[in-house]
Amino acid sequence: FSCGKLAEPEFRGIENFKVGQLGVKESTFTLDLHYFNPNKSGLKLKQAEGDAWMDGNYLGHFTMDTLINVPPQNDFRLPILFKAASGQLLNNSLLSLLGKESLLKVEGKARVGKGGIYIRYPIRYEGKHNLGELLKK
Repeated sequence: FSCGKLAEPEFRGIENFKVGQLGVKESTFTLDLHYFNPNKSGLKLKQAEGDAWMDGNYLGHFTMDTLINVPPQNDFRLPILFKAASGQLLNNSLLSLLGKESLLKVEGKARVGKGGIYIRYPIRYEGKHNLGELLKK
């Protein structure tokens, strides 16, 4: 853990998307983010939070407060609670579900560690995706 730099996990898709509450101002969703850990050692992910944008428009804030064991050189999933501004999410989601490719951007921070020692690790992701295709995986 301290001997070298951590390689970024590889984003594989979105799974188990479920609507929590639909509201006029804010809606909540739960989903699992599927990743692959390319590192030769495992670690624990204690907490994560951040913000997401689609095509430059702010979507909302996500949190994860479950302890996740990230196995070495293997897949893992992060259970996410996402709070989104309902109007903005609806506009962007409908366009994406109709087959349009959108630029997804995520920025945040996570607490990762090993042996009881945790550090803050930046979360940064940007890539073009068809949201409808990601949700089918």
